[in-house]
Amino acid sequence: MPTCPHCGATVPEGAIYCGNCGATLSSPTTSMPTSSQPQTSSQSSTGWPQMASSGDMQSRLEKAIKRSEQLSYAVAGMGVIILVLLVVSALFPSI
Repeated sequence: MPTCPHCGATVPEGAIYCGNCGATLSSPTTSMPTSSQPQTSSQSSTGWPQMASSGDMQSRLEKAIKRSEQLSYAVAGMGVIILVLLVVSALFPSI
């Protein structure tokens, strides 16, 4: 089976996107089949890739939630810094 050039995960033959990182696969071994090639199990009869497995989706969702939490902590920290600067500038206007 081919691997994703971005993250190195194993991807099904004929896949257009990596199920692990979502990168677009553009190598000839992972392109959409032509009419002379049989369809692989990773594609529907319309030629679109199938959905990633629920385990992959769960993992990607957990990563997105973790990044979202980290970003919200960073924004909250910036808010506290701005609030402290405003209070200091109000208490000491000559600084």
